[in-house]
Amino acid sequence: MGTIIRVTTVGLGTACLAVGLAGCAPTHQARSVKPAGFLGDYSRLQPGKEGEALLVYRNANAQWRKYDKMLIEPVTIWGGGAKSGLLMDVPADEEQVLADYLDASLRNALGKDYKLVDRPGPGVMRLRVAITEAEGSTVPLDLASTVIPQIRTLSTAKRIATGTDLFVGKAGIEGELKDSLTDERLAAAVDRRVGQKSVEGVGNTWGDVEDAFDQWAERLRARLAQLRAS
Repeated sequence: MGTIIRVTTVGLGTACLAVGLAGCAPTHQARSVKPAGFLGDYSRLQPGKEGEALLVYRNANAQWRKYDKMLIEPVTIWGGGAKSGLLMDVPADEEQVLADYLDASLRNALGKDYKLVDRPGPGVMRLRVAITEAEGSTVPLDLASTVIPQIRTLSTAKRIATGTDLFVGKAGIEGELKDSLTDERLAAAVDRRVGQKSVEGVGNTWGDVEDAFDQWAERLRARLAQLRAS
């Protein structure tokens, strides 16, 4: 998959050129998340354990081995902006690009283990996913606070206090898996990730968000593999 948006930083010297072609910056899990409403029913979600989403639900009666196909619904934008269902401060065209990126990431990851289908049927899980938050990094300031020791110290202090560095990107997601025929909920999750200071990817406004999407897709694939094997 290509990078969504690349922004070349101007006025910060040759360091910008060194990172302008880098990949996505690494992200880490936020300390907390607030449900956005996409899932509707959150009554059975519980705080996740280490390595899991911040809020999770897993149906104890689910027969994971019987599912070998996946129906992925179009990714939904579900934010907290003034316009219902839209992300705050993200232009509509960029929202669609983000949704398309997450959709492609999920299909690339899950397509390795499941046959992707476009209709319900026996052995088919239905995946519903919404982007609930997407905030790009502030590229010039993100770069400055990464390479200038004094500003990096301030960023570290903010991360210790709040769990988030200065000027980094953020992303939130909600999703659920259902049996495509019975509509029984098999699993659900709510999570949020934030960028961390790294020269890698600092020249890409949406690098932290893209990286979060890729990590979620791969973690979902890995978790389903564990459930099938258990």
